[in-house]
Amino acid sequence: MKRAVLLCALFGAAFCARAQGPQLGRLFMTPEQRTQLDAQRYGPPPGTPAPAVAPPPPPPPPPPPPMELNGMVERSSGRSTVWLNQTPQQEPHNQLDQARGGTLTLRLSSGQVVRLKPGQRYDPASGSVSEAPEGQP
Repeated sequence: MKRAVLLCALFGAAFCARAQGPQLGRLFMTPEQRTQLDAQRYGPPPGTPAPAVAPPPPPPPPPPPPMELNGMVERSSGRSTVWLNQTPQQEPHNQLDQARGGTLTLRLSSGQVVRLKPGQRYDPASGSVSEAPEGQP
């Protein structure tokens, strides 16, 4: 009986030893594999996005084009038409001031008031009023 128990114990131990599987042996075969594992270990975790770079600020809007008073007509009825940048402007969009020598009073979106005579140009970029060049439409 002792022999049978001993034989069963030895047979069981041998059977368990075979069930463990192959030995791992050397874990890293080449330096390239080690470098790859180090990169995975110390690099950013997979699936995390790279830090976003703030986009550059948008460029400033272009300055508005110059406004040129090309001409004006005042009818005997008192109604008037002025041409700003070759575009006719009917009343009440224009304000002619005959007391000031036929000038046009422009109220800009900034609240600034500009007075122009026919043939003058207002440049919003510099804020100056000048005579319009000859031959320009």
